[in-house]
Amino acid sequence: MKQKHGFTLIELLVSVSIISVLISLTMPAMSSARRLSQRTNCQTRLRSVAQALWAYSVANDSCVPYVISPMTNGSTGNPGYGRANVPDADINPFDAKRWPNSLQNLLLPLYLQNAKELFVCPSARQGWPRKGGSWQMTYRDAAVNQPSGRISLENSYDRETFGFLDGRPMRELRYKSTGDPIRDAQGLSALRGAYLRDMVYREGEQVIGPHDGGVNLINREFGVEFRDRETTQQDLALVGGGVLF
Repeated sequence: MKQKHGFTLIELLVSVSIISVLISLTMPAMSSARRLSQRTNCQTRLRSVAQALWAYSVANDSCVPYVISPMTNGSTGNPGYGRANVPDADINPFDAKRWPNSLQNLLLPLYLQNAKELFVCPSARQGWPRKGGSWQMTYRDAAVNQPSGRISLENSYDRETFGFLDGRPMRELRYKSTGDPIRDAQGLSALRGAYLRDMVYREGEQVIGPHDGGVNLINREFGVEFRDRETTQQDLALVGGGVLF
């Protein structure tokens, strides 16, 4: 008679152990590949927005749009994403009545059709709406009312660094040396500003972006750029004011 053979308990335990080891070895690689894919997807979306910004400028005498955004820190009398007591409905960037000059309402649908998903990063850690439902906006733009919600003064640090989507000709956004070392240093610092970038979150003094701590952004040359966690910390660390998210 033929004898049937099966796995012994020891053989089964050894097999399970081997499979567990293989999974533990492959999971980090799979996780890393997934994060890279999400970062690339985010960059693709930002590239589409950058092209729309360029198309807008071509159609408007080579000027960037004049943007007033609800995605600000907010201040007294100025509703913004950063003020927890402001209802989400009041800071809906797609609401054309409340925010006719939001980046979304200036670019949708003429330059981006109705592709609202382009304003959502797949790796986002926070966004609008803050409560309930899927995020519809997870980027922060360089609106003229950044960072506090008040319209920033022309030629001010806030305007040049955070709020330069102010309707000016694109050529004025390029760096021009003045020969004054202090003003030139400020000008170079302002070049770190972005038309649009991932929102960040804070852990103590650390500024952290959604891509392994870094952020994707549209830089001053309309290029899509990744800045790592260390660079993001240097650009956005809070020192007496500035952006909060």
